[in-house]
Amino acid sequence: MMTLTDIANDYVDNLSLRPVTLDLDFLQRLNRAHLTHYTFNSLSVVLGEDMPLDIVHLHNKIVTRRRGGYCFEHNKLALHVLSKLGFDVRLVLAKVVYNRDIDVPRTHRISLVTLDGDDYLLDVGFGPLGPRHPVKLSTPGIQTQGNEQFRVIKGEHGELGLQVHKDGDFSTLYTFNTHNYSEAECTPPHFYSHKSPEAAFVNNLVIAKKSDNHIESLRNGTWHRTHDGVLTEHTITSAEHLSTVMNEVFDLDIDLASATYLFNRFVLPAVSQ
Repeated sequence: MMTLTDIANDYVDNLSLRPVTLDLDFLQRLNRAHLTHYTFNSLSVVLGEDMPLDIVHLHNKIVTRRRGGYCFEHNKLALHVLSKLGFDVRLVLAKVVYNRDIDVPRTHRISLVTLDGDDYLLDVGFGPLGPRHPVKLSTPGIQTQGNEQFRVIKGEHGELGLQVHKDGDFSTLYTFNTHNYSEAECTPPHFYSHKSPEAAFVNNLVIAKKSDNHIESLRNGTWHRTHDGVLTEHTITSAEHLSTVMNEVFDLDIDLASATYLFNRFVLPAVSQ
């Protein structure tokens, strides 16, 4: 069985991240490379696959098999790699609000990395709207990343909020605090996210891959492509079309039988609405 050292070395080599340096430049390279190479998706959820969170399984799934995953998988792998490399990094749980004033559980996992006394939010598991680079918490103004803008705000009850500039204004993606959380506290929200009949990932086929100024994302029957801020939308027309997009655009090894199942369950109902 691979050790954590083996996993960290394989991850770094797989993403061509050498030399490893314990600084912001390396964090930026890691953040960008992870989003470029590994997809954010709900495939394991909607295909009813087992989703253990042990680090050996996550490495095999995300790095070796290139099957991607969602926040509890991506961000746990990144945290354990960063910790093994020598970074001061800790787990944080967040509430996904999408600019709504609502009380929701903490169903999103992120990482906070401390460098030279400053905390940086590192999130490689939020899909098309997530940041490409670490976001500095102590910077009150706008932080530009390519053609995107992010900022961290302070809420009324002491929570922080990660905002992205979208549709002409800033929108809060999720709120969080800097408390210390344990891996055990991830178990209930992870279970909810892939087992509850009400969970978004249970009810939607979601896939995303993000690189510098280019985003590919799929939600049920609609395939979105954003290049240099320009969005184009395409409708998935058949199981074969879905299979082609999943394999050629998102580099996922999905057989036609699985694509047909996903098309019938998620794309046809969306098209018929």
